[in-house]
Amino acid sequence: TIYTSLNIKYEKKEFRNHCGSCSSCISVCPTNAIIEPYKLDARKCISYLTIEYKSHIPKKFRKKIGSRIYGCDDCLAVCPWNKYAKITKEIEFFPRIELNKPLLKDLLTLDESSFREFFKKSSIKRIGRDRFIRNVLIAIGNSGEKDMIKILEKFIKDNSELVRAMAIWAISQIADSEYLIELRKKYLFR
Repeated sequence: TIYTSLNIKYEKKEFRNHCGSCSSCISVCPTNAIIEPYKLDARKCISYLTIEYKSHIPKKFRKKIGSRIYGCDDCLAVCPWNKYAKITKEIEFFPRIELNKPLLKDLLTLDESSFREFFKKSSIKRIGRDRFIRNVLIAIGNSGEKDMIKILEKFIKDNSELVRAMAIWAISQIADSEYLIELRKKYLFR
């Protein structure tokens, strides 16, 4: 909604269905956020959850997030209309080399100041370090990489409750039950 005192003239154009019988975006959505043609439940959308959502990502979506740490766009990737998109010549939109497939364990080393420095001039900076690390921890929890457990353990004592909770969740996804029992003894009631 836009509120203005200006008198704006507009022509109401008739809606045209450009999709035809295509429903690729609906089929590909990992969380079933596209609930019917032209209708999105943003509360289920991975882009919303990893970028805009400020709380703990609901458990039912964590596995579906997979290795995504900032957005998704699977629906855009499968849309046949995007074959007409032109590659930009605007250099500011080109991916930075250091942001191309970074290692998850390297991203975990970012404290508040190094996060801000690393992501300066990037839209990622606006979500803040805590939500970003929350997302990285979910990706690690989905990775099955058991060698990450010791690295994750230090995040149990992080200042951010978002980070602490996702560290525990990530460990619970990749550690065996014996390790979880020992971890519980080590940190419970401290």
